[in-house]
Amino acid sequence: MKDAAPPPDQASPLQREQVLALARLAHLDLTDEEADSLTGDLERILVYIRQLESLDVSDVPPTANLEIEGARLREDEPSPSLPRDVALGQAPRVQEGGFEVPAFVDEG
Repeated sequence: MKDAAPPPDQASPLQREQVLALARLAHLDLTDEEADSLTGDLERILVYIRQLESLDVSDVPPTANLEIEGARLREDEPSPSLPRDVALGQAPRVQEGGFEVPAFVDEG
């Protein structure tokens, strides 16, 4: 097992190879330009996180349930749906009175 991450003031910059390894794990094919850009973006995020970690929040009580005023959902009330011909009117492909979509599950 590897050692814990170094303290924020001793953390090394994110390496391009680390980003490429993460991309491989996520099955992402990155161009050289994308890898360089993502490395910079992620490093800036990590710098910001290090800044947040250095803040003294000992006097701030933990927040378990945050309720934001005005975030209430409307009542779910049934309403008429679009007529079938209107809903399907802009569809690229229609089959048997419904939307035709590409197969996405291997049925073989």
